Amino acid sequence: MTNFIKLTAVFIRANVESLEALNAADALADITDCIITIDDAVSVISSLLNREFEINECVPNVATAFVVTTINALRKALHEHDFRLSYDLADILQALPDNEYLCNKEDISSFNNTYIKKFNKKYGLKLPLIV
Repeated sequence: MTNFIKLTAVFIRANVESLEALNAADALADITDCIITIDDAVSVISSLLNREFEINECVPNVATAFVVTTINALRKALHEHDFRLSYDLADILQALPDNEYLCNKEDISSFNNTYIKKFNKKYGLKLPLIV
């Protein structure tokens, strides 16, 4: 799931002002809100990115709060046409470490300092740190 989120974020960032980016963000957020199934979201995003996806792993618990909060903030920013914020939210999602690095405290600390803390300071928001 982490790789799926990252690749979707790359697409959103590259197409931040498009309806397709909004649809991709809606599909990601709808998974977290249990509005659609993962299979339905994969289908929607696969058609938008013109690429087949398969989800083989979940987002580790240490990153769940961060991922859910960031995806919901991204959807909200896109709906409000705040493209600068949307771009930066997609950027931080695309930089999310792969699952194997999310069990390493040094890697988590580096990501938190490089991305989340700087983002929170820039925007005055409170994306949760990866723990």
